[in-house]
Amino acid sequence: MKRYLTALFVCINLLPAYSGASETTLWYEKPAKKWVEAMPLGNGRMGAMVFGGIQKERLQLNEESLWAGEPTDVYPEGFKENLTKLQDMVLEGETYKAANFGQKNMVERPASFRSYEPLCDLNLTFKHGSDVKGYRRDLDLIRGVATVQYTVEGVAYKREMLISAVDDVIAVRLSADKPGSISVAVSLARKKDMQVSASKDGGLIMEGQIVDVVGGKVKDPNSGGSGPGGAHMKFSGRLIAKAEGGTVKTQDDTLLIENADEALILFTAATDYNLQKMDFDRSIDSGKTAESILSKVAKKSWEQISADHEAEHRPIMERVTLDLGTSENDTLPTDKRRIAMKENDNVNDPGLMTLYFQYGRYLLMSSSRRPGRLPANLQGIWNEDMWAAWESDYHLNINLQMNYWPADACNLSETIDSLTDWLELLAAKGSVSAKKLYGPRGWYSGHATNPFGRTTASGSSLKSEFGNGVLDPLAGAWMAMTLWRHYEFTQDEAFLKERAYPILKGASEFILDHMREDKDGYLVVVPSASPENWYIDPKTKKSVRITRGSTYHMTLVKVVFDAVIKGGEALEVDEAFRAELEAARKKLPPIQIGANGTIQEWIEDYQEKDPKHRHVSHLLGLHPFSIIQPKQEKLFAAARKTLERRGFGGDIGWSNAWKTSFYARLGDSEQAHFYIRRLIGINGFPNLMDGCWPGRCFQIDGNFAGAAGIAEMLLQSHTGEIHLLPVLPKEWGSGSVTGLKARGGFVVDIEWSDGKLLKADIHSLAGKPCIVRYGDKVKQIDLNKGNSTVVAF
Repeated sequence: MKRYLTALFVCINLLPAYSGASETTLWYEKPAKKWVEAMPLGNGRMGAMVFGGIQKERLQLNEESLWAGEPTDVYPEGFKENLTKLQDMVLEGETYKAANFGQKNMVERPASFRSYEPLCDLNLTFKHGSDVKGYRRDLDLIRGVATVQYTVEGVAYKREMLISAVDDVIAVRLSADKPGSISVAVSLARKKDMQVSASKDGGLIMEGQIVDVVGGKVKDPNSGGSGPGGAHMKFSGRLIAKAEGGTVKTQDDTLLIENADEALILFTAATDYNLQKMDFDRSIDSGKTAESILSKVAKKSWEQISADHEAEHRPIMERVTLDLGTSENDTLPTDKRRIAMKENDNVNDPGLMTLYFQYGRYLLMSSSRRPGRLPANLQGIWNEDMWAAWESDYHLNINLQMNYWPADACNLSETIDSLTDWLELLAAKGSVSAKKLYGPRGWYSGHATNPFGRTTASGSSLKSEFGNGVLDPLAGAWMAMTLWRHYEFTQDEAFLKERAYPILKGASEFILDHMREDKDGYLVVVPSASPENWYIDPKTKKSVRITRGSTYHMTLVKVVFDAVIKGGEALEVDEAFRAELEAARKKLPPIQIGANGTIQEWIEDYQEKDPKHRHVSHLLGLHPFSIIQPKQEKLFAAARKTLERRGFGGDIGWSNAWKTSFYARLGDSEQAHFYIRRLIGINGFPNLMDGCWPGRCFQIDGNFAGAAGIAEMLLQSHTGEIHLLPVLPKEWGSGSVTGLKARGGFVVDIEWSDGKLLKADIHSLAGKPCIVRYGDKVKQIDLNKGNSTVVAF
């Protein structure tokens, strides 16, 4: 494939306008003016957005744990007693009365928490002219290196940037083809809470502490409040520079490199966040941490740093290759390719879809792998706002789940590690909250949380705290199902026993104790809701959210119970508890079809307030779970009609990405392809990062779910079979994919031509038998662990 040509150009200072590798390289003909035009780098812990300026380069930096605020959970007085009253009202059909009662009696300030914050800007100010020729900036996804190149007054300048997971540093190499041409001022900047000074050895020292202010002229974006003010998280940064030829010196808070042939800038940062405490920890000296990291790499050359970085980065990216075909647009810069797709429905650019897929994989590995300790947040790790949209939180009613949809399917299973570490601690905190508020066994978490591990209900306002938080106590249970899916793909019984099963069992214990029996004899979650959506109360004709046993919640109950039952059987434990779950499972309400032929969102066939709503939570059983399958013909048809009714209302990025996978599960290649096009052309920014709404804030879940959706179109394994090319669009007539993973512990390579399968290579990681399907044809294969076989039909 063309991406392997990349290595041929490594030593060339100035590339022509097009260098090949179009399906694994983002490239542009001018610098970024806006953040959403910049190029992302990351090593799982630190992130950078590279603008590629000519006379001034800006690298906007982040560190995963730099959050404002402090741990805050709320425990409204009398919650347990009021919960019983609320449940009684709902079960008696007094939903509007129950909503008002809960809003008045079951919430407490602060409704929310504070935001993820940027670390700083690393600014490079160059002493050369601005009459530029041959400008190009690019991001090579396979190498994990951003490059900026141009010529000024006959001198060819080159800037290479990476963030190494091996050395845990940001490295910037400056070079030119004429000796003595590198003169640059290096500085660090932040809007507040930070000071910079020169170090004794000629580097820069950054020290900071987030100081949160409440009241006065400072307005809390959350009307329900975000917690107390005060001096909170501490952070530090350390920067050094080395030059060949020329000089390096400091002047006040700036480092000056003058008349150098070549220069290397190294930077790292740390905070005093302690994951085990889910809090900042004053026993941690963030400055010493940063110094320790930098001292280990200070003597390494760029060649050593970049070689070590690439040796770690490249094999992860190259696990999966994808070729969907070529087009005349392959030679266009990335931003122009996207616009062409946006503005012309007839433009077919399969290479841009390949790039988008690999970009999603790149973003996940860059925001959720060691040395990182936290899961990827609502913006991965990339954020320039002091108060990010939705605090850049961990949203558990779809968004964080989406972040990890491609983890196993797209052969990035190690990205689950940070999520698992954090989720174990969240569950421990959630067991305390469950006991205080609800009284049952197990653990729970509301729909929005953060590195401080808030598990109690939250929202931007007290109204949202109730509607989004109190009414959704199963959001944490949904997140826990990510661990079950990881086990399904890997068949790692040690992971199941030690990590996934205890969390899932705790979630099922909470659910079991929390449910109540309704008038029809069903066990239901009460109070309940469908995320962020409303219906018209038949009695009052008012818009309400509260109900019992929403399809969303009851689907979650079914899949969590099923996972714990299967997990217990695999581990040969908890036989009595499994029987308890199986008995309860029989008393759950079925998924129902409404009078209009769609899947009912609520347990009653209520009138929808917004038929085009962005959430489609009542189709969880179709995707990401699989309790709605083709053999259930009526439900399957109703699911399709539900999606047709929803449409693409609002054109929300993550919602369109989800619909790609919905239609892939329905076997509809045309609609799945339509939503991928829409996701890139309408929802994508110039740097292909996902927009929550067209032209509005960046939200990374669409990138991740989009990559997962493309994988879902090429390979499915949720029904107990490895299904090859289940929804291949006509636009992807000939191509290949290698390295996708399937449930059961398999890695699959596929080749096709003229829309027909040529062959598939099935490699077993776990030694399990499997059924392989292509269209209506199936084959049973048995492979020992580590063995492969070629399948053709």
